[in-house]
Amino acid sequence: MSNVTIKEVAKKAGVSTATVSRVLNNNYPVSDITRKKVLEAIKELNFQPNNIARSLRKNTTYLIGVVVPDSSNPFFIDIIRGVDKIISEEGYSLILADTEEDMEKEVNVLKKLSEKRVDAVILASSGSKNEYVKELIKRNIPVILIDRKIEGIETDLIVSDNYGGAYNLTKFLIENGHRDICIVNGNLEVSTAVERFEGFKAAMHDYNIPIYKEFILYGDFSEVKAYEEIKRMIQKGKLPTAIFTANNRMAEGVMVALQEERLQIPDDISLVTFEEIRNQKLIRPKLTYIKQDGYSMGQKAGELVINKLKNNSKIMPKEIIFVCTLVINESVRKI
Repeated sequence: MSNVTIKEVAKKAGVSTATVSRVLNNNYPVSDITRKKVLEAIKELNFQPNNIARSLRKNTTYLIGVVVPDSSNPFFIDIIRGVDKIISEEGYSLILADTEEDMEKEVNVLKKLSEKRVDAVILASSGSKNEYVKELIKRNIPVILIDRKIEGIETDLIVSDNYGGAYNLTKFLIENGHRDICIVNGNLEVSTAVERFEGFKAAMHDYNIPIYKEFILYGDFSEVKAYEEIKRMIQKGKLPTAIFTANNRMAEGVMVALQEERLQIPDDISLVTFEEIRNQKLIRPKLTYIKQDGYSMGQKAGELVINKLKNNSKIMPKEIIFVCTLVINESVRKI
């Protein structure tokens, strides 16, 4: 461990110890030139601030909890990376928790983060209701919701345009001649699943295309569940010309089921999905999908949480909606 003191850093940089402290804590304005001198001295001397002492002085832990429902999903990985990029530059560390789409686990995770005295929480919830979030807010722990809404919670919210993305993806299938379209929904207790289902239904309605009950499946954002739903549908004997999956993990399950049933994409069935699947570059054909900017969403969450912490949470909540992009590849056949 480095034994270099703040006084030595100040002497090396030619500034006062108060100025070094201001740079470290980022709590008072410092000129760019002075900041650069201090940071160069810190690097050259390998100075390591005592975060424990600093935390006790400022009644803060410099820890931010990031809670997601699936840390192996590329979309949530991008969010985590974006958050970490911003908060690490401000001297904060990230504690990651994966709830596995389980609301009971989510509540327990939030309780543990509260016990660890995290300074704030960035949450992609597993459902539309979570009363414990209100408890965190009452304790003056800033909470930023990302990707998913929670009913009755007034706080910052960062989401994708799920309705618009689903509408455009469905419209693309329709414009390529598809009428018998199957949707594999996520968990309809989650706002993203509801919004994507609504976007799908709106596009079908606008083009006067019927939605068949047997083509409404529920995959619960699970690869295994989506696989089982598609296998069951195929075994019943009626096939759609196209399948819309409401997220990438379910698309992977659908692809496995179709492969086992020797159904080719897109020759036998077209397939589209919300968000890019893992290892897209290695899979043929590449899927047509709705792209979300998870990294930028994570960065924005990081910026909001830092602003909240610097301003003692006295900032009005914001709702930020990120536009989605339709990425067209080879998984849709024109009929």
